[in-house]
Amino acid sequence: MDGLTGSPHVSVNKLGRYLTATPALRKRLIHAQKHPPEPRYLHYPEAAQAITDFLCRGQDEAVLRQHQHRLATTVFTEEFEAHRALLCIEAIERYRALHSRLGLHGVVASEVGHEPPALEMAGVSIRVAPQVVLQTLDRQGNNKVGVMKLYFSKHHPLDERSGQYIATLLLAFAEQHLAPLGPIDPRLVRVVDVFAGREYLPPKARARRLSDVQLACEEIAARWPVQ
Repeated sequence: MDGLTGSPHVSVNKLGRYLTATPALRKRLIHAQKHPPEPRYLHYPEAAQAITDFLCRGQDEAVLRQHQHRLATTVFTEEFEAHRALLCIEAIERYRALHSRLGLHGVVASEVGHEPPALEMAGVSIRVAPQVVLQTLDRQGNNKVGVMKLYFSKHHPLDERSGQYIATLLLAFAEQHLAPLGPIDPRLVRVVDVFAGREYLPPKARARRLSDVQLACEEIAARWPVQ
């Protein structure tokens, strides 16, 4: 058992759901985090990469079409892989329909990378893993910095509370790890629910939400050994 599997950890998306979940769902979420599926059974990595490429390559829709074409014309040997390709094609299309409403014109995006650092809270590693860093200049020519996190789920859309919890943690990640790039602008911190067609920004009242996260992490750490 490696350190990641053996020590308490949770993805920021699952933590957002955990904070608004019933007790039974909380138990299932902890179990799923401790015993995750093999990476090849994840549903949306190709969609996340396609959207990341699109954002980092000048927001040219041809990039999205290229990814969709590749997925549509690849011959897969397993049924799951073929089904995943269809889901990713749909996710890319949903994002394309949403993108113009995000107000990212003139914003420069760069890829975060595959192993961004985690946030540590109450003995739990929170894997925030945003896809891109967002940067723009204000009217005085000063650099402003933010990040974007994509959320993919056809059947479990984020509600307002979950989206704001995730956005709050995304802002904490940016403040902890990206401050050398320039001041963090909360308006550039985005959680994008691709299938629901919604985005969430950090709320102004963040202290209470961080306190809720602290308590949730304490609960996860306490329950971890018995899951």
